[in-house]
Amino acid sequence: MLRKLQNKQGFTLIELLIVIVILGILIVIVISATSGSKSKANNDQRNADLSRIQTALEDCYSDNGNKYPSPDMAAVKANTCVAGKFQSQTVNGQAIGFPQDPKAKTDYSYSSTDGSSYTLSANDDNGNPLTTLNSKQ
Repeated sequence: MLRKLQNKQGFTLIELLIVIVILGILIVIVISATSGSKSKANNDQRNADLSRIQTALEDCYSDNGNKYPSPDMAAVKANTCVAGKFQSQTVNGQAIGFPQDPKAKTDYSYSSTDGSSYTLSANDDNGNPLTTLNSKQ
């Protein structure tokens, strides 16, 4: 009976600790490699959103007597031509609605002083300027 207990094979505590340390190192490497992915995805979404807003503004420019909405994003969202461009778009039967920042869930920055030009911009996840688009006309 004693010989049966002595012949049993198993892992030592040192071997288990080495395996745990190696797994920990691999997890840290994977997390650090993917940590920038969310920020990059947010920035890509912001650029796409600004491009969509710019396209809607340019499409509605001539419909509004060659004027852009003034002075801020609230005016853009209230503009029936611009808002209609986004209300008519659906994904899986759901209206997309007006684009917002993917992280902060706030409106993008828009300014137009006289309606003949505008500036549309977004900041990255850290609040640094990311993209600025100006009127094409």
